[in-house]
Amino acid sequence: MSSAAASMKRKSAVTPCKTMRGHTGYVLGVAHLPDAQRIITCSGDGSLRLWDLESGAQIGDEWRDEGDEEAVRTMALSPNGKTVANGSNDGTVRLWDVETGKVVVKWKGHTQFVKSVCWSPNGERVVSGS
Repeated sequence: MSSAAASMKRKSAVTPCKTMRGHTGYVLGVAHLPDAQRIITCSGDGSLRLWDLESGAQIGDEWRDEGDEEAVRTMALSPNGKTVANGSNDGTVRLWDVETGKVVVKWKGHTQFVKSVCWSPNGERVVSGS
C-alpha cells in the first residue's frame, strides 16, 4: 500500500453506521435527500423505500406503482430533492414525488430495461438510457 493510501485509510472519517433491512431483492441505487436525515433506495424487488438515517428505520410503506413488480434498476434525485426518477426492467421511466411516495409521471418507450437516468442541472429534463 502506498504511503498516500495508508494515510488516507487512517484519516477516513467515513464509517458504516446502520444496516437497513426491508428490501427482498438487491439494492441497486441509493440517494441522499437534501435534509441529510433521509435516503431513498431502489431494488430488484420492484420497490423504492424511504429511510431515516438516524434510526435506520423505513419511513412509511414501500413505494410501488400499482400492478408493477418489475425490478427498479436505477434512480436519480432531482436537483431540488423533491422528485426521484427511476428506470425499470420493463423499460419504463417513472417520476416519484418524494413527500407522497406516489408516481407523478410515467413514460414508456424503451425496448429493454432502463439502465440509467439523469437529471439536467436545472431539473427540467430527465435523460434515460437502456
